[in-house]
Amino acid sequence: MNRGHHIYLEKTGQAPSPSKDFHQLIVQDHEVIWRTWKISLRKDLKAIPPSQKKISWEDFDYDDIAQLDIARVFGEDTLRLVHGLVCGDWLVRLPESVVVHIASYLDLVDIARLGSLCKFLRKVCSSNELWEKIYRKHCDTVTKEIQELAHEVGWKKTFFTNRLQLQVQVRRRKEKNSADLKLRAAQLAHREEPVKPAGTAFLTQTND
Repeated sequence: MNRGHHIYLEKTGQAPSPSKDFHQLIVQDHEVIWRTWKISLRKDLKAIPPSQKKISWEDFDYDDIAQLDIARVFGEDTLRLVHGLVCGDWLVRLPESVVVHIASYLDLVDIARLGSLCKFLRKVCSSNELWEKIYRKHCDTVTKEIQELAHEVGWKKTFFTNRLQLQVQVRRRKEKNSADLKLRAAQLAHREEPVKPAGTAFLTQTND
């Protein structure tokens, strides 16, 4: 059936519950093949022939449905392996944390190039984990205010924001936090104020 093609990967398995369907994944020269056998007790579905989907290596990175199906049936590790095969880059077979560590030693231009290879590497090259490493490597100190700002807008955006803009954003954040604290203190003080009972009469006794 696949005579003349070199098969790099072939897996067959059943989809997770509640589905009963069987699937076959084949990665061969220049294409990824996804086959599905529908398993059902319904008579009208028993005669349905297996479906087949062929995806070129060039299009695989953009086929979100196929990637979700592979991850759902065979797991994220298999999906990463397929990415490595179709991208021609075995780097994507490594754990994400290892790829992040490797990428943190690259120049910014090389990081951009690496992120253009496939979806997995694009995700790594845009991750907060990577850009936090890069920020800490290029900056002498990372204040608590910078960490809070990065948590809010992301480390990549924080890294590419120049120092003057960072100072402005940090100052605004401090002012906002200070205003919020004052408002909370005022609200708390208002709650704790003693309330005079309504309609209380004070009688003064006089001596005849």
